[in-house]
Amino acid sequence: MSDKIVAVIPARMGASRFPGKPLVKILDLPMIEHIRRRVNLCDVIDEVYVATCDREIFTAVEGYGGKAIMTANTHERCTDRVQEAIQNLDCDIAVIFQGDEPLFTLEVANQLVEPLLSDQKILCTNLLSVIEDTTCLSDASIIKAVLNQKNDVIYFSRAPIPYLRSSDHVLFYRQTGLSAFRKSFLNTFSQLEPTSLEVTESIDFLRIIEHGFSVRGVIYQKQMFGVDEPEHVAIIESILQNDQEQKKIYQEILNDEI
Repeated sequence: MSDKIVAVIPARMGASRFPGKPLVKILDLPMIEHIRRRVNLCDVIDEVYVATCDREIFTAVEGYGGKAIMTANTHERCTDRVQEAIQNLDCDIAVIFQGDEPLFTLEVANQLVEPLLSDQKILCTNLLSVIEDTTCLSDASIIKAVLNQKNDVIYFSRAPIPYLRSSDHVLFYRQTGLSAFRKSFLNTFSQLEPTSLEVTESIDFLRIIEHGFSVRGVIYQKQMFGVDEPEHVAIIESILQNDQEQKKIYQEILNDEI
């Protein structure tokens, strides 16, 4: 029997830098609906849910015909919100899509779950993209990742890692908001004690590494662009209107009524 794969999009209205951003309009749709419809087009995903503590988001998603799950308003980490949301769902793997990254292309779901399907020892994956502009290394809002030879993450940091003595033989990676977990391991993860490096860096995936588990890095060759500030909305709209690949996906989601 094949694994059942669900996608969960955690979303809340109270983002400190951009309150209410899940429902901000991007062209014809709220941002959360852009993301939900994109995920719905991914062939490997069996069901799509939005997990939220806000009634406004819940109502908006259901109004468009989507599925939403109300969660507690006490979660500080999106992984904890997703863990609560999937407890009553019949699934083996949960793919987490962030509610503020509306430009991912449809192959990313396959990339995230393929390692889990091909190797039972892999418990979770995290999508990484290449940092092409090294000035981003000093940006503390960008989480950097260092990998070993198997593409398991050695460390995540907001600091510029690895140290840039020479850039001739190394690629620099940033963590994106997309990941996949076996349901059983997400339950384990939520019960692990927070760790010192996790708290210091404010990066929840460090808890996995500090407790001796592995995070398999999945390299995404395209650039990710999240919505962190109100002015980013115009950038996203321009990309959707002018980039041919993104324009095609946008037309597909406009035609998606599920």
